[in-house]
Amino acid sequence: MRRLASYSLMVLLISSCATFGFGKSLIVTGESLKALGEQFVQVAGIYKQGCDLVVPRTIQQPQCAAFRTFGTHFQKSFPLTVQLWEAARSGNDQAMQGKIEDVIVDLATALSSFAVAVIQAGGK
Repeated sequence: MRRLASYSLMVLLISSCATFGFGKSLIVTGESLKALGEQFVQVAGIYKQGCDLVVPRTIQQPQCAAFRTFGTHFQKSFPLTVQLWEAARSGNDQAMQGKIEDVIVDLATALSSFAVAVIQAGGK
């Protein structure tokens, strides 16, 4: 079951990378934002399982604590960032869109790092 979750997580990560380009060429779409939200839910579920539900723990406590901190940040900032992105897109404010896209890339990059860490831990 854990291996299946890891494989499905890798597929989701690969599809997210295909949607998000990095650097100045980033184009954020509603679909890429939806994918990022779904990726967060999946990664959070794996951390919940590995940090809280399974004994012995499959994820080390320092990594669990780091993800909890990130998870709280993501849950607060992601909905607001999406709202700002929608407003900037509707208002055709290119400068604001660029700044918001940078925040979205940072969130996606951090989330991907947590996902990679849990996949690597599962392979050991």
